[in-house]
Amino acid sequence: MRVRTMFSTLTVIAVTGLGLSTAAPAVAAPAAASSHVTAVQAADGLNVHRGKFLSLSGCQTAGQQGIDRGHWDVYQCADGTWPWRWNLWTNR
Repeated sequence: MRVRTMFSTLTVIAVTGLGLSTAAPAVAAPAAASSHVTAVQAADGLNVHRGKFLSLSGCQTAGQQGIDRGHWDVYQCADGTWPWRWNLWTNR
């Protein structure tokens, strides 16, 4: 019983500490903070940078969830630099 409780506690700490929560909102970065992102541009009309992702599937999932929730109409996952390889760009 004690081992199960400790394992559950450590799991919660690891998930919270590593930022693996699935309830993270998609928020646009301020212009000053995203100035270094200008090297990776998306298609015309997709001018809102929504974040960086380690995997293409993670970027695509976030993009589709934004469409499903009505936050934006279109998205693109642009190739970036390692380790945050994929950049999510949206139209609004």
